[in-house]
Amino acid sequence: MASVMYDVLNRVAIDSHLGKAQDYEVDLALTHLGHTREKDLLLCDRNYPSFRFISSLSQAQRDFVIRCSMSSFKQARDMLKGKGADSQLHTLQPHTSKLHSIKQAGLPTVLAVRFVRLNGQFEVLVSSLCDETLYPTADFKELYRLRWKVETFFGILKTRLGLENFTGKSAESVYQDFYSSVYLTGLEAILTESSQCFLSGKETRYPQHADEALAELERLFLTNPSCSRSHRSVPRIYSSTRHLLQYAKCSKKSCF
Repeated sequence: MASVMYDVLNRVAIDSHLGKAQDYEVDLALTHLGHTREKDLLLCDRNYPSFRFISSLSQAQRDFVIRCSMSSFKQARDMLKGKGADSQLHTLQPHTSKLHSIKQAGLPTVLAVRFVRLNGQFEVLVSSLCDETLYPTADFKELYRLRWKVETFFGILKTRLGLENFTGKSAESVYQDFYSSVYLTGLEAILTESSQCFLSGKETRYPQHADEALAELERLFLTNPSCSRSHRSVPRIYSSTRHLLQYAKCSKKSCF
């Protein structure tokens, strides 16, 4: 089980951790908190909205926007069924079965949060951004859309870098492949930054390099840019287990 805290604005991995297959995503996510600062905003998907995780973020004074599932909170389930307004303020308390462990960990047992519904009845977010004047409901759609960059980041790891086709069978080989691949994504972000800023019409944050190799790379980066279609919505296609296994067997490890 791999967990990476990814900076969606600068396109770099801030912290990464490779745990055991049976590890819980929330436990791995909490290991990243030491690499964040107060008032940092964390965007998370549907695997993370547990009371313990939200309580830990609140105690550490980290803001969050997390997508809810039908099994997360009752308030989210009601909103996913179309009940109530698109923005609702609620007070959360842990389930009685979890109350003792929450208290034992020294975490808050009462949380003031905000639930925001997007795209009709399809997406509900739970957030610490409770001020509806400073953070209008309409802004959450564009904000949460930034989380898609996390998906493309893992797509690069799995497809372009072929992470799951390890170069060896030992634990050391797996660790080496994982962390070297994460490192390469950050290196690519730095090398393409000037080209990305040029294409976006922004000032270049990194100084221009006179090195011929970097100049040639920049020329290639500018040759075939990818278009960003912010309003496009494509339904997710779920592949069968057989298809995924066949891909894993037949695909080749990228050389780097």
